[in-house]
Amino acid sequence: MAVTIKDVAEASGFGIGTVSRVINGKEYVKEETREKILLTAKRLGYRPNKIAKMLASGYFSDSTIGIILPEIAHRFFFEIISGIYSELNEQGYNLLIFNIGKNREQVFEHIARENFSGLLVLGYPMAEREKKILRARFTRFIYLDYMDREENSIFFDNQKGGRLAASYLAEKDCRNICFIGRNIDSQQQAERFEGFCRGLNEKGLKLKDRIDIEIDEEESYRVTEEIIKKRDVHGIFYFCDELAYGGLRAKEKLGKDIRIIGYDDLIISSFMGLSTIRQDARSIGIRGAKKIVELVQSKGSSEEEHPLFECMEPVLVDRGS
Repeated sequence: MAVTIKDVAEASGFGIGTVSRVINGKEYVKEETREKILLTAKRLGYRPNKIAKMLASGYFSDSTIGIILPEIAHRFFFEIISGIYSELNEQGYNLLIFNIGKNREQVFEHIARENFSGLLVLGYPMAEREKKILRARFTRFIYLDYMDREENSIFFDNQKGGRLAASYLAEKDCRNICFIGRNIDSQQQAERFEGFCRGLNEKGLKLKDRIDIEIDEEESYRVTEEIIKKRDVHGIFYFCDELAYGGLRAKEKLGKDIRIIGYDDLIISSFMGLSTIRQDARSIGIRGAKKIVELVQSKGSSEEEHPLFECMEPVLVDRGS
């Protein structure tokens, strides 16, 4: 017989109303109480009544995996989604995408109500409150393209990618080198930049300048054109391929022999002849989809005790840019 909220209430010593608030991720419950109820529910093997959920809301999400995207997402994420969709479709799972904007809490409360089998969180960290909402509904999740040692994570070695970019520019005899990044802090950029600076140092080089801008090809074109005209620069490393495309256009217009390298290796980059650091977006999407299906189909809880932690390696793609 299935374990009910009443069973959890009796075993934990709290009222049904309190247990219901915890299970549904509501506020106004002491943290000590919340933890005790969740541990009791886990021990008893309680799972939300999805049939009742379906009747109440008109949805049945047992075979649906959700994807959470940051507010600002570039093409790389959509290549990841392509891999996720391909794998989930093959395994008979549906896919629903959420874009996190200003009303983050509303989005997570909606996700909790829908009772998805699992979630893939792309490229950014969730707040503790958001994690609690998911855990209260026993919703498994995996970070993709983001590293958190306390949570299930599949990610790329961004520091190694930064070092590869530095080696590329050093081998092309670049001496004065710039970095053009995005004007929003992120784990990915911080690690790429750190690896890049370390790589330059290993080659006896130093960074001449760093400029952070919007992820916008036209803005990158303008900034790169200004750098080429006014500064003695031999090489530029861009945070992502989308920024590097503007740099390629400026280089071609001015006819200057500088080296340019991007990051991601988007599909279009091969046609543009862009040297870049390749992180296989489709592969991480497929891998993430496979692992989330394994987690939601697993009856045990080993992944909670030992979080999934997989690091994927980037590679240099030299196209002579």
